[in-house]
Amino acid sequence: MSNGHPLIPPIVSVVARSNTGKTTFIEALLPALKKTGLSVAVVKHHHHTSSFDMPGKDTHRIAEAGADLVLGISPVQVATFSREAGSSDLDAVIARHCSGYDLVLTEGYKRGDFPKIEVYRVERSDELLCDFDEMLALVTDTEWDTDVPQFSLSDAEGVAGLLVSWLDSPDRIPTPLDMQFNVWLENDGEVAASRWRMQLLSSVDEHGSITAGAEAMGVPYRVAWKKIHEMEERLGEQLLDTQTGGPEGGGARLTDAGRDRVERMRIFCDRADTALQEISSDVFGT
Repeated sequence: MSNGHPLIPPIVSVVARSNTGKTTFIEALLPALKKTGLSVAVVKHHHHTSSFDMPGKDTHRIAEAGADLVLGISPVQVATFSREAGSSDLDAVIARHCSGYDLVLTEGYKRGDFPKIEVYRVERSDELLCDFDEMLALVTDTEWDTDVPQFSLSDAEGVAGLLVSWLDSPDRIPTPLDMQFNVWLENDGEVAASRWRMQLLSSVDEHGSITAGAEAMGVPYRVAWKKIHEMEERLGEQLLDTQTGGPEGGGARLTDAGRDRVERMRIFCDRADTALQEISSDVFGT
């Protein structure tokens, strides 16, 4: 029986080491899935800070001129380019853009919580990226001692059949689409602190460097450094104590001010979430 909530489409991440062939495998998997009648969305993880749109194209020029949303429409395709904060919350991005599809495949996001299909080639590594308990299937050119279903690199049809069975399984519980709230603080009209930026600071502190903290958050180093620099400028305080070189190597840790700022923002966000969820429940019944 339906609980009345819209549902996030089922999500499966296809992961692999670089140059293993995950894009090639997805290219083979999609026609096999389409034969079963499923509608499938694919989310590609773009690591670079550059736009997907191409410089010189009219759509890119219009976006650069300041349009918040640009639609490119042709007889065979509609392309949407919108200014967004990025991919820090994959659930929210999928909820906005992929609702109504039977299945969402993500290319990448190996550190995400979604069930994974790992594509493995012996020539690329002697180790798997994922633990077996994270895997829905293993596409491989060698055998592994595991109960995880294994398929050859050319068996896209077999993987498609597994996905159809998984989608129909009573053990797979759809995730209700929660009301999403974003909270941030501004200084003179510019974002000075936000939930995601505080998470970035915590990640840097936990992993001991901006590079490792940024990687754990799935963002490029340059983006992380820029956001941290912006926060320190707009809040008027040093948030990280960074060191370079030396006998113990470089690193980064939260200052006392940074630790205090992160904790206060966490408390603020928790209280805001609780209050807004109560309002949402009263108004929308969600």
